Amino acid sequence: MLPLLRLPRAGRLLLAALLLLGLTGLAEAKSPPAAAPPPPDLDSVLAAFPNGMTEAQLDAVLGVTSDKTLREALRKRLLGEMAARQAAAAEPQSDLLKIYAERLQLLPASYAALPDSLAVVFSRGADRSALGGAVRWIGAIVIVLAAGAVGMAAMRALLMPVRRRIREQALAADRVAVGMLVFRLILDLVEIAAFLAAAALAYAAFEPVDPAAPQVLMIVLKSVAVVLLVSRVVLFFCDTQSAGMRLLAVDDAAARALHRLLVTATILTVTVAAAIRILRAMGLDMDSRVALALPLSLIPFVYLIAAAWRHRARVSQRLRHWLTLDQGRNMMVDAWPVLLTGYLAILWIVIADGILRAQEQTAPRALASLLILLSVPLIAWLIHRPLARFYGVTILAAAGDGETGPQADPPAVESSALKQVQRLMRAVWFVLVVGAALLTFHIWDFDPSAQLGIGSYAVRILFDIGVVLLLGYVGWALIVRSIDRAMENAKAGGVTTKAQRLATLLPLLRKFLLVTLVFMVAMIVLASMGVEIGPLLAGAGVVGIAIGLGAQQTIADILAGIFFLLEDSFRIGDYVEVGSLKGQVESISLRSMKLRHQRGQVHTLPFGQMKSLTNYTRDWALIRLEFRVTPETDLDLVKKLVKKIGKELQDDPALGPGFIEPLKSQGIRNVEDGAIVIGIKYIAKPGTQFLIRKAAYEKLIDAFRENGIELVGRGVVVRVESDAKIPAEAIGAAAAEALQKQGEHG
Repeated sequence: MLPLLRLPRAGRLLLAALLLLGLTGLAEAKSPPAAAPPPPDLDSVLAAFPNGMTEAQLDAVLGVTSDKTLREALRKRLLGEMAARQAAAAEPQSDLLKIYAERLQLLPASYAALPDSLAVVFSRGADRSALGGAVRWIGAIVIVLAAGAVGMAAMRALLMPVRRRIREQALAADRVAVGMLVFRLILDLVEIAAFLAAAALAYAAFEPVDPAAPQVLMIVLKSVAVVLLVSRVVLFFCDTQSAGMRLLAVDDAAARALHRLLVTATILTVTVAAAIRILRAMGLDMDSRVALALPLSLIPFVYLIAAAWRHRARVSQRLRHWLTLDQGRNMMVDAWPVLLTGYLAILWIVIADGILRAQEQTAPRALASLLILLSVPLIAWLIHRPLARFYGVTILAAAGDGETGPQADPPAVESSALKQVQRLMRAVWFVLVVGAALLTFHIWDFDPSAQLGIGSYAVRILFDIGVVLLLGYVGWALIVRSIDRAMENAKAGGVTTKAQRLATLLPLLRKFLLVTLVFMVAMIVLASMGVEIGPLLAGAGVVGIAIGLGAQQTIADILAGIFFLLEDSFRIGDYVEVGSLKGQVESISLRSMKLRHQRGQVHTLPFGQMKSLTNYTRDWALIRLEFRVTPETDLDLVKKLVKKIGKELQDDPALGPGFIEPLKSQGIRNVEDGAIVIGIKYIAKPGTQFLIRKAAYEKLIDAFRENGIELVGRGVVVRVESDAKIPAEAIGAAAAEALQKQGEHG
């Protein structure tokens, strides 16, 4: 790596600034005593004559100065600027190669004349020796930058307690605290402002007399501010010291490498651009600027290409890790350095074209194109973390430093979510790449569809349809995950009211959203194809009215179901009774619900036919048990046995949690012929009452048998005096007659 790149960040920044400002210091150091400065800005003069100047107009403009040497220099520059602008505006595409050839043929002469051109530019300033002027100029520059550094350091010391609290709170949080990072970025901007203010005050204290000094100062301060701002923004996304303050899912080594790469590329780009602008402000002619700009503009591109090839293995590995592509697609991922090199080469050729044709907007456009390219992976990284968290996928540590060890297979649920995240990330990469290409085309005022003639219409339609389908797919995937996530969160708390209600409503919501999304996508696709959807919607309304008139019962079923669900009358899993049908609610659709009977039958009930509904599993269930015993039964003993059995059932680990109130004896509930009816009750949670009833019956019957309590069955008791001699046939006939009368009354 170049020696400049091995220096610390502050050292690289200071050295770059000194190189910029030292160049201007030499201009004042070599100046003759009485040279008048050129106009500080000739762009306004050129803009006033968009069609060029005649020689009379040019002489009138130059007549404002009496210095012959200066007039000749200005005349040469003005003529060159106007010729370049007119050539760039009027040249046909067929003559571009000829213009390039002429410009390239002039380059050797421009390089030969470069020292003399620089001497003319630097021949300004006060009457002093060359060495003394250079020392004083460079010293003033160092003092200005040092003053800015002192102001920045003072502001940082003042804000250090706040920075410590921000760091402590951010590291203590469970996840990356974006709010803390934003607050820290605001403090960074305050420190940069302090640097600029202190440097400006130091500059004002010198009271420079050179007319180019203010413009040079603005160029230098803007350049330094850009470098500082890029450094702080990169730290905002990718902190180099702590993973807890890092938005990007990369390790420490990758974070430091990314910060170093972006800051160094910014320093090189800003330095080259600032050097050319400073020389232009000092009056360097266009041919000399072209001679300098062509080789200097290569520096940042060479650095980026070298960095791409040096880190190609690690970047390819991360791309494979995030996208999980097959072997054939892995080859495409491994080819990214070739694609990047080609892109940067094309971008430099475009910049060289702008330099040769003196197009001032080329450099900003090229810089914007480069920033768009660098922002694509950055945005993808930023989207990957929240997307993985949304799907509940653990973000594995990035396999940095080229290590690829065996990893345990994720659980089945997480594996399914991981595949969905990978599919969505491929869609994200596709959208980002296409969006970056379109934005780059817009920056360069290039419309690719305009080159296709009549085929451009089909291309635009296909592009619009593709975008709509892609957005529809991504939207549906996020909707499905949101619904599944709500279900998982509800089920995590056990079988609760919220979980049952969500299990009832969310499947219906999913179907409704699917129908709505499909309808919207279809309408947008038709509109993209040029189909007028207004009449279609009107026709659909008419068809809907006709269908509604012909399917009134179906609509009544749907509306009744909506009100049943809004009133929360039943949920999935409830045991309900509708008319003569009973069963557990197994599923719910827009029109009907299905009941599963305990014997296995499935009943389908349209909502519109449900006049009333009884829900046996809502809030609580009161169960009453009745036993027929002989009149001689000891009721106190029965009460003690019921209390004992109730305590045993409550202590049972399976049945105990289902009780709301334990078993209680209600005493005598009825008196019948030859028997008394005693009652026992308990209150249980819905869904557990039947298991408790079964266990209670078994234990109570065993307890009654063990304690001599006789259970009396239903029938007729015929009492006969002990000394009466009645035939058995007569006793049977009397019993049959009593049963017949009981049946008639009952």
